[in-house]
Amino acid sequence: MDRNVLHRFFAGTASFEEEEAVCDWVDASDKNREELIRERKYFDVLLLHKTKNSSMVQSGHRFSLPFVIRESLKIAAAISVLLVSALYISNNVGKPAPVLEMNKIVVPPGQRANLTLSDGTNVWLNACSEMTYPASFSEDIRRVSLKGEAYFDVSKDVEHPFVVQTKKCDIKVLGTEFNVRVNEAESDCEFSAALLEGSIELTNKMEPGPSIRLAPMQKAEWTGGKMVVESIRNLDDYRWKEGLICFEDIRFADLMKRFEKTYDIRIVIQNKSLHDYKCSGKCRVSDGVDFILQVLQRSTRFTFSRSDDNTIIYIK
Repeated sequence: MDRNVLHRFFAGTASFEEEEAVCDWVDASDKNREELIRERKYFDVLLLHKTKNSSMVQSGHRFSLPFVIRESLKIAAAISVLLVSALYISNNVGKPAPVLEMNKIVVPPGQRANLTLSDGTNVWLNACSEMTYPASFSEDIRRVSLKGEAYFDVSKDVEHPFVVQTKKCDIKVLGTEFNVRVNEAESDCEFSAALLEGSIELTNKMEPGPSIRLAPMQKAEWTGGKMVVESIRNLDDYRWKEGLICFEDIRFADLMKRFEKTYDIRIVIQNKSLHDYKCSGKCRVSDGVDFILQVLQRSTRFTFSRSDDNTIIYIK
């Protein structure tokens, strides 16, 4: 599909014939739908960049997509906003093709995102996370879906509860601050919810039963096949949205998994004796993975090196 036609479609300036062509093209294959999503991502980032840097665009200055994303991060603190549209053509000939839209933000490895929903709710998304949400809340319940980790500061609205849907649990709130982490890649679907302010109610979708209500400074975690509620011991666990990496008594292997997500790099531990070594510390994401590994070397013996293409770190 011609890029100019797609951009006119996104901008709402395409002709009826072009809209029909795009809808038919998207319905033809999953590959076309994926291409539409990629092109929409590029279109959105270009718009965001152009809004802040119109003089550079007008002057014909060329820029790469990674540069645009970095600049857009400074402007809006949001990464890789993908608008996924469910497209269909009306049976009535001569009428424009309606477009049903749900917004979906996907945060790649090595990035974080921050956005404000239509109701004023503020959301921070950690690396390797995604959230689907309506462009505007119009129902009695404000509902979003989450994979990964997010921190919510929910705008209070007693008449319209806010619900976060995950594979393991649904979380119902009125107005509060809480952190949610769900890892569907794990065989037992890792899940945790930590409440900092207000009140939340958890409904276990995998094992129906009484809802669990958390009080401030409590967290619920899926452990050993059941939900366990306990007090929050360390608020540092939820400072990732500030660009901090905080860890306490964590296995070296698990810490390296966290670094893989944070820095978008593969880490291979060739020294198996390091796997269960317990680590504690605090650092900034901006310090870089090499610097943090150098700091860890002070407390345990290992060396590390990078692959020729700089995409893998080997720890020996």
